[in-house]
Amino acid sequence: MPKTLNPLPQLRPLALALLLAQTMPAQAQAAGETPSLPAIDVVAAPVIGAPGAPTVDLTGPQLLLRQGESSTLGAALSGLPGLTSTWYGPNADRPVVRGLDGNRVDILSNGSPLLDASAASYDHNAPLSPLAARAIELLRGPQALPYSGGAVGGVVDVIDDAIPTAPLRGVEGIAQLRGDSAFPGGSAAFSLDGGNGALGLHADGYKRRASDYVAPNGAQAESIVDGRVRNSAADGYGGGLGGGVTGRWGFVGLSVRSDTNRYGTIVDPNVEIDMRSERTSLRGELRHVLGADALALAYTHTHYRHTELDSGQPATRFVNQGDTLRLSLRRRLAGIDLQLGLQALRLAFSALGDEAFLPQTHTRNTAVFGLASGASGRWAWSAGTRLESARVSSDGEGATGIARFGAASAQRFTPMSVAVQAQYALTPQVALTSTLAHNERAPSYDELYANGPHDATGAYERGNPALRKERSHSVELGVKVENARARYSATAFLTRYSNYIGLVRGGQTVDGDGNPVPPDTPDSLPEFLYVGVQARFSGIEASLLQPLLDQGGQRLDLAARLDWVRADDLTNGQPLPRIAPLHFTPALNYTRGNWSARVEALMAARQNRVPSSDLLGPTPGSVRVNASLTQRFTASGRTGLWFVKLSNLLDQTAYSASAIDTLRQLAPLPGRGIAAGVQISL
Repeated sequence: MPKTLNPLPQLRPLALALLLAQTMPAQAQAAGETPSLPAIDVVAAPVIGAPGAPTVDLTGPQLLLRQGESSTLGAALSGLPGLTSTWYGPNADRPVVRGLDGNRVDILSNGSPLLDASAASYDHNAPLSPLAARAIELLRGPQALPYSGGAVGGVVDVIDDAIPTAPLRGVEGIAQLRGDSAFPGGSAAFSLDGGNGALGLHADGYKRRASDYVAPNGAQAESIVDGRVRNSAADGYGGGLGGGVTGRWGFVGLSVRSDTNRYGTIVDPNVEIDMRSERTSLRGELRHVLGADALALAYTHTHYRHTELDSGQPATRFVNQGDTLRLSLRRRLAGIDLQLGLQALRLAFSALGDEAFLPQTHTRNTAVFGLASGASGRWAWSAGTRLESARVSSDGEGATGIARFGAASAQRFTPMSVAVQAQYALTPQVALTSTLAHNERAPSYDELYANGPHDATGAYERGNPALRKERSHSVELGVKVENARARYSATAFLTRYSNYIGLVRGGQTVDGDGNPVPPDTPDSLPEFLYVGVQARFSGIEASLLQPLLDQGGQRLDLAARLDWVRADDLTNGQPLPRIAPLHFTPALNYTRGNWSARVEALMAARQNRVPSSDLLGPTPGSVRVNASLTQRFTASGRTGLWFVKLSNLLDQTAYSASAIDTLRQLAPLPGRGIAAGVQISL
């Protein structure tokens, strides 16, 4: 993959998007029709409603404005209350929720696990693109337990509607085109759905290509060449096909999806990752049978692989093959909505080649779960539980021939999780919320069996087959206020871990085979160990949406959000690594008719609370100013929306405190840029 694209193709998507932005509003005025796309309404937090609503529900124009920034799930969600990202550059960026990442935040596609390798290494991206999403949801508390017990941070579900669940008549869809000067290049995506009332079909696709991204003018690092961060280019594409039969009785359907992405890793100018994932899914639901309101089935087969290329030559190959099966029953009984189910997972992982820091492993997990919710008077509540049986095994030296992996072994775990959430309405406008949870998580294959040099962390990693289950207790208290269009919310949370599994510096310097050597030995590596420690996470989240003006068809709102997390390793008396600092984002939202504008300042405090093992020490604070302008329109009977977004207007040099220290200085957050795009119904 070329590091720098031809300059003309770089500019075409941005120029075309700007041209469409100018011409389509004129057509809209000529048409004289009222657009039907939803208005952009940046909510402060979920409004008052029954417990169990998604903590984040990103759809419509809000999703459109976010889904093109580096085209990763982490970038799409970063900046929402309590959410940051791992930021291994613009191409590998997973969500971080309340300071938790990796296996504590599960990523799903239409309710099924991805079965990828992104949680095992910071340079591995999740094999899906927000460009293909119809919605992105974050579920926490009881609502997360039908999908995962150990995801204390929550589960992120990317929904593409590939399998129709309700009758479709006619054909409808959307298409979008966008360009971005901060990530020189562009992207295009489409989604089509059609049916005759009984049979429904779906097709979607996307393509994104970007050159090395633009660094802030004041950033200085060996990775920055001619104002660009070297080896940060990407070339990705993907698509899905689906179809099914629907009726009053329910639905049944099949879908296939393929995602391909080739991107640079920044930390090494010669290393790229060539990733591909293919998923085949079967979903169905029968309604009003056997005394149940609905019986549902979901099965997914995943074949994921990526090859790490060194100077264009294959060096290490990671392969995941697995299956997930989910059966559930829904029933409303005595005013209570019940869901009972079973989930089974089988996963085979292998890493072969120069960076084989893991042996071949096999994971099997079977779980039963229950979820209930109800309301009475001023009270609303939900409760969930999950019991799992997990087996994680290693083939040891096996077919790899790597002696340090030792003999084959297996570990068994029985995690159990439970969560209760309640809401009490003091008045129709004010509600108090609370959540209590106990979560258990089985150690993952990398935490148990890692044993080798890992380029992404710049360390020699050692797993621990003797690790016990990770256990945590959580409490959360909050208040929500909704008055006309004004919305306010505040939440405080505390999570205490009795066995928080983390990767900590071991104190030795070793060679590529794990043997102790003097620190000044060429090609030596620091040793890092997976250990369980006592840990505590606490924090607050607050947000508001306050109307300032609402007259004459004009609306001006003040919006703000604040989040802060403190995370401590109580065993060693140190802060935990990669924790984001206090964030505060004030904004002004202006709407007049079909026009919307927003100006915001993303303020990050200096992060001084870092462990002694952090190579770079504290992360400086920053202020990044963004602005956007959008217009909804109707042209030739089709509704649409165009936007222009200015990012980091002051070209502020900023770094992500939640990024791993071996990359943080090499990959500053992007410099000043302008993005433009258009989305139109078909």
